[in-house]
Amino acid sequence: MDNLPGATDGNTKRLVSGYALLTAGVLFWAGNAVVGRAAVGADIPPLTLNFFRWLIALAFFMAIFGRATWAQRQLLWKHRKFIAIYSVLTIIGFNCTFYIALQKTTVLQASLIQSILPVLVLLLGLIVLKTKITGRQWWGVIFSIGGAALIIIRGDLDIIKSLRIQEGDIWALAAVFLWALQAFLMRYRPSTIDIMPFMTALAAIGVIVMTPMYIWESTFVKPTPFTHESIMLFLYLGIFAGFLGTTSWNEGTYRTGHAQAGYFGNLYPVFAGGLAILLLGETLHWYHTIGAGLVVAGIWLAIFTKPK
Repeated sequence: MDNLPGATDGNTKRLVSGYALLTAGVLFWAGNAVVGRAAVGADIPPLTLNFFRWLIALAFFMAIFGRATWAQRQLLWKHRKFIAIYSVLTIIGFNCTFYIALQKTTVLQASLIQSILPVLVLLLGLIVLKTKITGRQWWGVIFSIGGAALIIIRGDLDIIKSLRIQEGDIWALAAVFLWALQAFLMRYRPSTIDIMPFMTALAAIGVIVMTPMYIWESTFVKPTPFTHESIMLFLYLGIFAGFLGTTSWNEGTYRTGHAQAGYFGNLYPVFAGGLAILLLGETLHWYHTIGAGLVVAGIWLAIFTKPK
């Protein structure tokens, strides 16, 4: 245990607990993908799913971090533009897009497509910050995009000829672009605002904006089914994916550092894919295995560069 990266006799326990929290956070978020797919069978539309997820999560955020959030209200108001934009992008944009994707494709398919996230963040750094990319990292970009492309076309070159890429794959790809954008913008979060009051404010704004969207969907698209199954799905999303997942990840990041925490995000497609096979009976195909291998190789080349 003493050989953990950055560990000393005094902080080994802190690092181990941090790694456990990061793993738990990713596992809770992987469960979110399974629930999002299960919502199709429960006849729950995507906007409704996202609304109740964050409504329940907000109740927990307010109960536990409400006082700390109120104490930083002036700082939150000062940075209200960034917080509002970030909330719309993350709480609404990414989550709604991802839930729509899960209505139209499998968890395994959508999750493996999202595994290109680290490479997209790398590309955003190149485009926006003019960050230099080494030859090794460029190979990482090529491998990851190639692996994602193989998964999207399902190993069938005829799909390219006829452009019969499924709609759900497009939504999943859009979701991962939004996720990469939010991960990139996180570096601009005001450092004077503590992370949990920041998340509480994001959830509050998200619920406010989502309310008319939920009413519209329930009125004109599909009414919300309040059954035992739907309520259990809402509770999982709100408590585990919304509140505990976020809290575990943030606390784990605090204990281990951003550099170490970033690597744990790569567990997401592994956990989500595994849960989909175990709980939903989804089938693992050869192109999933090869495509995932290419993505992992690409991430290794792009992220785990040798220090000079």
